[in-house]
Amino acid sequence: MADVYYIWRLAEAAQQIDLLAGFLATRDTGNPVALRESAESARAGSAAVAAGHLREALDRLEVLREHAARRAGDPHHPGEPAAAEHDARVWDYAKDMLRAELPPGEAKVLTARDILGALGRLRREICARPEADEQARADAHHLAGRGAMAVEIGHLGAARKELRRLRAVAERYTEDEDG
Repeated sequence: MADVYYIWRLAEAAQQIDLLAGFLATRDTGNPVALRESAESARAGSAAVAAGHLREALDRLEVLREHAARRAGDPHHPGEPAAAEHDARVWDYAKDMLRAELPPGEAKVLTARDILGALGRLRREICARPEADEQARADAHHLAGRGAMAVEIGHLGAARKELRRLRAVAERYTEDEDG
């Protein structure tokens, strides 16, 4: 699988290119030269993302940002989102890119549902145990979250790995009850 951070950066570029291209397309209608320049930068940036050329995509994104900066006072200017909002927007793009990296047939709906169910059930069981300490609860949330993200991108092998790790945390408390 390709480097996830690299894919994340490509997804950021793709999301920002789409956002700014849409904004500029609705604002530059009275200026055909600016409209054409923005559209060309967006097309070239999207092509660079599709080809995996991050530097070129970021260069085209910078051109779009410069064009959008000229309209900073516009009430519909997209501005800069908060960090969590930015991550949520980019995550949708990154999921699509990561799914494209998986071998065909990896994402099976019923298996994914079963894994998600087991992750949630084990997380709740661990967190409900009075003998589970803060670290065990944090581990349960973390592992269940990682497993859910792996399911979300269709990487069921990684999700199963997180489920096994979560089961190991749960077994620590099962053994304590038996002993």
